[in-house]
Amino acid sequence: MSTATSPRTLTRTAVGRSSALASGIAARGRDARDVGLRLVGPVRVRARRAPFVVVVLSVLALGLVGLILLSTAMQAQAFRIDELQQRSTLLQAQKEQLATEVDRMQSPSGLADRALTEGMVPNANPVFLRLSDGKVIGEAVPAERGTNVRRAG
Repeated sequence: MSTATSPRTLTRTAVGRSSALASGIAARGRDARDVGLRLVGPVRVRARRAPFVVVVLSVLALGLVGLILLSTAMQAQAFRIDELQQRSTLLQAQKEQLATEVDRMQSPSGLADRALTEGMVPNANPVFLRLSDGKVIGEAVPAERGTNVRRAG
């Protein structure tokens, strides 16, 4: 085919060939429908549909790719959320354990134990101070290291 041939000429030629083929088949005693032949529409009609089909397929393909990317991102976030929830549970348990230990160390018996380990000696003869007049009640006696003092607890 030459480049000077117009699309209209090509269409007429194609229609003429298919008509000739159909008339040849009819001359042999067969119907054109038996052979499975049909007339092909002009190229212009099919050419108009091609861009539309390409656009629709492109939109479909982009939509599917977008869905796959979105699904992947959501899965990654779900794994991250699960990991952070596990870490939060672990840290909450650790916080409760430390709070329990602080409470034990701040209790009077905990303070007495720590005082003994630091080398302090309990006083068997306590002295009291009356705040209203500032008077000391009792006699101050220094505590000694070997005295047996009963501890409550």
